[in-house]
This record gives sequence, C-alpha cells and structure tokens, in this order.
Amino acid sequence: MPWMRVSASATADLADDIAARLTAAGAISVTLAPAADETDHVLEPAPDATPMWDTVRVEGLFGVEADLSPLAGVDIDVDFLADRDWSETWREGIRPLRFGKLLVVPRTSTFQSCPGDVVVRLDPGLAFGTGTHATTALCLERLAQLPLEGKRVLDVGSGSGILAIAAARMGATVVAVDYDRQARRATLQNSGDNGVEVEIECHLDAVDSLFDVVVANLVADTIRGMADVLSERVVPGGELVLSGILPRQVEWVVDAFCKKKWRFEAPTYRDGWAMLRGLRCPNPRR
Repeated sequence: MPWMRVSASATADLADDIAARLTAAGAISVTLAPAADETDHVLEPAPDATPMWDTVRVEGLFGVEADLSPLAGVDIDVDFLADRDWSETWREGIRPLRFGKLLVVPRTSTFQSCPGDVVVRLDPGLAFGTGTHATTALCLERLAQLPLEGKRVLDVGSGSGILAIAAARMGATVVAVDYDRQARRATLQNSGDNGVEVEIECHLDAVDSLFDVVVANLVADTIRGMADVLSERVVPGGELVLSGILPRQVEWVVDAFCKKKWRFEAPTYRDGWAMLRGLRCPNPRR
C-alpha cells in the first residue's frame, strides 16, 4: 500500500513531544535530523536526551489511511510515497558495524561473522541506538576491550539495549535502566532476539547493587546531575564509561566526580564527541 511521510520542524525542546505524538498516532518509524546544515548525523541520543541542534526535523512514516488527529495543532508536511515495504527499507540502513571483536548486524542479516566475533543482532524499532553514532560507537569499542566474562555491568539510558546486549553477549550479568517505556520494550525484544537475559529497570533508584562496569551514554548535564548516584553503583576498582559529552564539557563533567574516589583517563574523541573512562580508586585517597 502507499505510505505517508509526515514531518514537522521544531525547536530542540519540543522535538521529543512531537516524536511522541507521531508514535502515538501509529508511526512505524520516527527519525530526528537537523532542519538545516547543523550536523551530518541523524540523531541517536539516549531516549531522554535533548537534541543538540537549535531546530530539529521530526519525521514519521505512516500507512496512507492513518488517523493523524493526534497531531492536531502541529504544523506538519505530508508526502505520499510509492508502494513498497518502507519499514524494511528503513531497517536496511543498519549496516554491519565492527567494534573490535564486537560485530553489530541487522537482525535479519545473513552476514557471515568470523571465528571469535561477538555478534549483536539489532532491530532498534522506535528507540534509537544502532551503533552508527559516535557516542555509541565509543562505548562499544571500550566494552569490546574489557574482560566482561562473569562481571556485572550497568547500562544507564539503554535505548535500544545495544550496549547492554553487547555486554551480555560477552558473558556479563547486565542491568539496563531507561525511564522511556518504548526503549525498555526495545531492550526486552532485542535482548531476546540475541538469546541473552538483561534485567530492565525504569529508574536507577530501583538498582541497589554494585557493578564492575557502569556505562552511561547520555548528555553532559544529565551525567553531572547523576554523578553521585553513578559513583555509588561502581565497585572499588571498577570502571565508569561516560559518553554523549562534547569536548568543551569534559572538564565540567570530570569536576562533578569526587577526586578522592576517581581517576579519569585521557578522553577519547570522535566526530566531535568525547568519551570518558573513570577508574574508581580501590582505597579513596585522603
């Protein structure tokens, strides 16, 4: 059947609301991109993150008979598309990606992995997180370097669950936290498709255990606000992996963590983003 592409431009603070309304109206996919030439990347933040662009283009794909009444009051553009399976075409955009021994491939891909590869098959649905964005890629590369067999890993802001699933595929016991219901559903579905168990929680307050590795791919102000609670979840000698940070925000984020408890390695940079690795001191310095 033919399809409708419904799009709207919005300021960054309203983009999440419009995306939610597109989803509520029955969109089979929702994407966010800069309205002008502000960046080359399609948005792939944690589901609760605010876009970095001033103006955002929000697009949803609908069946031609969809009821768009939930979008009343939103200034939208509607394009009619030729008859084809656009939902599968959208999924075709997820190409195989390698991060050390980790290999992320589309769920239905027939791509042949190599001996020793740890394969994650992903169908992200409406929760972003395919590994294409630098913030996610940096986290995946770090996880691939860690000996996670038998370790405990906490993924804060799990989105599609890609980081949680990667850690679980490497032998870790994993807890994923995301307040967004659609993200939790995606994590549950994707972890099942990959044959791993991931405990999924709505709030970090529901997690009271300690972890060898805590990864938080969020945004800088959110990380700063969570500095104390993130610190409390890492065992002495454990590691904190922080991403979604702009280079100019690195010192600002590091300053939020107690220097008696943490030693931060030099940041790793990619495509205008920074990843921080914090090592919790076995015995806090006095």
